[in-house]
Amino acid sequence: MYKINQVPASGFRVWEKFKSLWRSRKFWVLLAALVMTWSTFALGEVNIWQALQGSIAALCVYSTGVAIEDAGYWSGKNS
Repeated sequence: MYKINQVPASGFRVWEKFKSLWRSRKFWVLLAALVMTWSTFALGEVNIWQALQGSIAALCVYSTGVAIEDAGYWSGKNS
């Protein structure tokens, strides 16, 4: 069992991942895009399908940005 002040290695990695997520500009741009997309839906400017398309597009751009970042990290310059 773990002591009270001892954090397992896997828990530490998860916490570091969350900390890096909160500092990521890509994440905040994704969040802003989703808020704006659903705000326009709430105001009646777009219908549900357009809001879904906008949300999916924002998520795709975010995941592509993360994939490009990871590819750059593992390309050999940081190994």
